This record gives sequence, C-alpha cells and structure tokens, in this order.
Amino acid sequence: MKDINLELTTIDTFISLDIRVGKIIKAEKNEKALKPAYKLYIDFGDDIGEKQSSAQICQNYTEEQLIGKQILAVINFPPRRVAGFKSEVLVLAAVCGEQGTVLIQPEINVNLGTRML
Repeated sequence: MKDINLELTTIDTFISLDIRVGKIIKAEKNEKALKPAYKLYIDFGDDIGEKQSSAQICQNYTEEQLIGKQILAVINFPPRRVAGFKSEVLVLAAVCGEQGTVLIQPEINVNLGTRML
C-alpha cells in the first residue's frame, strides 16, 4: 500500500458540506472553456430548484447521455465564474487519469434534493 500524505479532517467539516441529489436537465458544451467542459443545468427538486455547474466530463459523456442522469453535488459552496459561466454547485466525480472523469451517482433513482450523509 502506498503511503499517501493525508491531511486529516473532522466529521464536523464533512457534515458542513451540503451534498444533494440532482438530475441533469440540460447539458451544452462551454465553448469558452480552455479544457473541454459542459455547462450543466441541474434540478434539485422543489425546495432547492435549478442550479448550474461547469464540469470537465466531456471525455466520458455526450450531452445526450447526461440528460436525465442523477448526480451528487455540493450545493453550499459560493458561486464562481468558470470560463464566463456562473457555476453554482460542485458536481462530484472521480478523476481517473487516462480513463477521464466519472460522475458519482446514486445506485438507484432517489428523490431530488435528497441529502447525502
């Protein structure tokens, strides 16, 4: 096993992240991005509504494949501009080197806005 230099955190820090289930309702390429990226429009249900995110997941997904996909995202980070696009949430994914970036998804469909604990 490799010795990875991990910075320890606390359960309180983890719990402070508001990670919710959303469904991608629209995806389009962000032509202004330096690295290939999509503009994602995500529905988090009635209580939270629609949010948007920039995601560098073009290697493994087409725009059509993303529509209707449930994902997990951190919804309580401050918005930031990414290549001219307002990114309001951070979509969770595994960065797999040559395999590209792979979305983290619920195993079965769940209610939109469900919180991950």
